[in-house]
Amino acid sequence: MQTTVKAVLYTSKTLKSGEHPILLRLTRDRKQLKIGLGINCQAEDWDTKANRPKRKHPLYLEIKRAIDKAEQEAEKAILDFENNNKPYTLETVKAKLGKIQTRETVFGYFDQWVARLRATDRLGYADIFYATKKSLMAYRNEKDFGFSEVNHAFLTRWEEYHLQRGTKPNAFFVYLRTFKTLINNARKEEVVADDYDPYKGVSFAKFRRIETTRRAISKAELQRIKDLDLTGNPAQEQARRYFLFSFYCRGINFVDMAYLRWKDFRDERIFYTRRKTKENFNVNVLAPAQEILDYYRNLARNATSLYIFPILSDFHQTEQQRDHRVQKVLRQTNRSLKELAVLAQVETPLTTYVARHSFATVLKQSGVPIAQISEMMGHDSEATTRIYLKGFDNEVLDAASHALL
Repeated sequence: MQTTVKAVLYTSKTLKSGEHPILLRLTRDRKQLKIGLGINCQAEDWDTKANRPKRKHPLYLEIKRAIDKAEQEAEKAILDFENNNKPYTLETVKAKLGKIQTRETVFGYFDQWVARLRATDRLGYADIFYATKKSLMAYRNEKDFGFSEVNHAFLTRWEEYHLQRGTKPNAFFVYLRTFKTLINNARKEEVVADDYDPYKGVSFAKFRRIETTRRAISKAELQRIKDLDLTGNPAQEQARRYFLFSFYCRGINFVDMAYLRWKDFRDERIFYTRRKTKENFNVNVLAPAQEILDYYRNLARNATSLYIFPILSDFHQTEQQRDHRVQKVLRQTNRSLKELAVLAQVETPLTTYVARHSFATVLKQSGVPIAQISEMMGHDSEATTRIYLKGFDNEVLDAASHALL
């Protein structure tokens, strides 16, 4: 009596992600038994004839190899019974197989999520997941491991490993939070049991109490940067324009600046949605920022680009192309800003982030109430900052912004 082994997509069950579990179906004497593989797939990405994911699936090869391996292990177990003339049932085959290991390793599951995030153009978030995986790989000497090995003691030793090697607490906190997110996803997708929670009893409070080193410059230092004669240094001059525009536009993030289009500028205001938080911003354009816009408007008169700044262009069609371009220009800009700091005798290493922080700090030093500016890096979280800023009308915020001049 022949026993067949076949991978199937179990569409009768839909996970929170919208995917369905991939199961190994054993059939013998018209009886069936299904074994979970810990792998999931969308129905539209599944080839029902081949019983494998479609080639367009971002994890096609990984999932195909995992299914191939699981089928081979099941067929080998059945063959062992038959070659030795041992009676068996589907249940004894399942017991012999034990827990089939497919992509249930930690590194494998990280790879799955990195691929998912990149496939949906969430490139920055994908980079955080990848960096967290690299952090764990360093700790484990690149040896993969199962979720069952992760417990409170594992997390403590991981933290000790990185802090002893000089990893900043805030950086490790990002890794710790991201790994927790991965484990939460594994629970939702039934890769691990519902009651699996190695983070139970782990407190993040000590990380949230850490004060980040303040990165801001004074009004006097800003003036020295503005007064620099940068004739013959186009890269430094460009970096200064980006820095000043961010400063005078309420500390707009460099990435958000890069995506600004001329249609976002109207009625002496900039309207944009912050890419990180998806919040809408409506910012008055002060005179120094207007001068910078005028400069780029003159440059763009004979150009076709829709973007305000010469960072992105119509050439950058995909999200990945745009992300790579923005990060490249950001690195170049920060290098030039550090050169500016030396020329202007500013001790603080200049980056675009310093402009964002300095905006809030200068306002505070000018006597603007904290509630109006909610000093961006002075609160426990950016969420607190956003809550405070939302409480004021544009007229109030516009008046506060003039303290920058």
